[in-house]
Amino acid sequence: MKCKMTAKARVNPTEDLDKVITAISNIFKFDELEIGEGYVVVTGENDSLIPLRDSLKERKIRDTTERMFINGAETGKITFSLSKQAAFVSIPNIVDRKMSALGEIDVTIETDNETAFIEWMTKK
Repeated sequence: MKCKMTAKARVNPTEDLDKVITAISNIFKFDELEIGEGYVVVTGENDSLIPLRDSLKERKIRDTTERMFINGAETGKITFSLSKQAAFVSIPNIVDRKMSALGEIDVTIETDNETAFIEWMTKK
């Protein structure tokens, strides 16, 4: 199973750019970092997701995560959002992007097999 991860976070005027980058770095081991006007984007492959996968296992939230991934699955991709505040302290907290006012870390996983990806990320 191959996948490409893209995580994008808006940097609000009241936020410190370095703290947003730290939040993303606490969850993902990314290959590329792009800093733009008011946003940060990181990209990576399967290995970029290992810290997130390990944290999900350690925190024992794989069942909830599995449901969130299934809800965000479409053909060829899975989308979900993570709390920037929780990520800053190395906690993966998947949030409903419609409910978040802060502009969280929006993650898109492009994959050739959504089911295999979800199983890999949430296996018991």
